[in-house]
Amino acid sequence: MSSPSPADPQIAAAVFADHVERALVSELARRDGWAFTWLDPLHVVAEIKAGRMGGDGDRFYVKLGAEYYDLHPPTTAFVCPPEPEATGTVAPLAWSSAPAGSRWLPALEPLPWFAIHAAYGYADGSRQLVCCSMTFEYYITGHSPTAGQQWQQGRHTLMATLSRIQDALDSPNYKGPADAVHP
Repeated sequence: MSSPSPADPQIAAAVFADHVERALVSELARRDGWAFTWLDPLHVVAEIKAGRMGGDGDRFYVKLGAEYYDLHPPTTAFVCPPEPEATGTVAPLAWSSAPAGSRWLPALEPLPWFAIHAAYGYADGSRQLVCCSMTFEYYITGHSPTAGQQWQQGRHTLMATLSRIQDALDSPNYKGPADAVHP
C-alpha cells in the first residue's frame, strides 16, 4: 500500500465511536472482559485478557487509532499503562508503545495469521508491529494478504482486529508477558 491519506477526522471519529460502542456490548467483550478507555475521538485503549493454561491470565492494553478508519483497519499497538497525573487524568500520549521485553508486550510464538514484532522496519524508522491483516501497520510494511485475508470496509470493523488479537492471546502460542519469558 502506498502512503494512504488520513480519513476525514470527523467522519472517522463518528464511525469509530459507533464501532467501539458495538464492540463494548458484544458477546466477545462480555465473555473476555474487554474494557475501553477513550484517549480522544480518534484513539481508544482496549484492555484485553490473555489466557494462560493453568493460570489466571494476563492483562494487556492495545491502543487503536482511527486515523485511516474505516477504509483501512485501525492503527494498532500494545501499550504500557501510564501513571496518572496529579489531576488523576491520563494524557493520551502517556500510553507509550510497549518495548521489547516489557511486561506489557505479549510473548507469542508466531502463528500463520498473527505475530507481534517489538521492533519492525518501517520507511520512517523502527517500531512495533502487530502483524495481521486486521491492522493498518500490516499494509504499510510490505505485506500482501490474500483476497480472503484483506480488510474490507463495510464488512470488517475494529471487532475483527480485537478478535484476532484475542484469538492469538488465547492460543497455545501465547507464552505470557515478555518480561516473564526466558529463552
